[in-house]
Amino acid sequence: MTIDHIFLILALILFFGLIFGSVYFFPIFITLLRGRSNGLNLNFKQGKFLVKNHCVKKEFLIETHEIWKIYPVQLDKLVSHFHAGGDLNNLRIGISEMTERNKEPNINMLTALDLAKHDLNKAVEKAEKNNWRFEF
Repeated sequence: MTIDHIFLILALILFFGLIFGSVYFFPIFITLLRGRSNGLNLNFKQGKFLVKNHCVKKEFLIETHEIWKIYPVQLDKLVSHFHAGGDLNNLRIGISEMTERNKEPNINMLTALDLAKHDLNKAVEKAEKNNWRFEF
């Protein structure tokens, strides 16, 4: 093997490495930048998770930031709720209503009520009167 062959092999490795890197890493870094521009601090693993699950919309990132300011909800639960057709704004309202009443938010119950198209503001008020029993 001559030096020309070695340079050609190294150039091909660099070329394919750049293509792979741009296809794999570029969407994740764009998601991280979009999240940061909307006030959401994501790590690389969370950015990769959002890209994989196609949750890179601005509205999703903004509502996730607003929810995380109130209560730390797991990202996979928010993504699942979003994909199921849930309203993250309504979920945020329900979480804030429960924290205002010094009650630990039951995320599973709130997401179920939201998917059933209930107004979570009224549902939390009603549950408080019924000794924290939610009605569907």
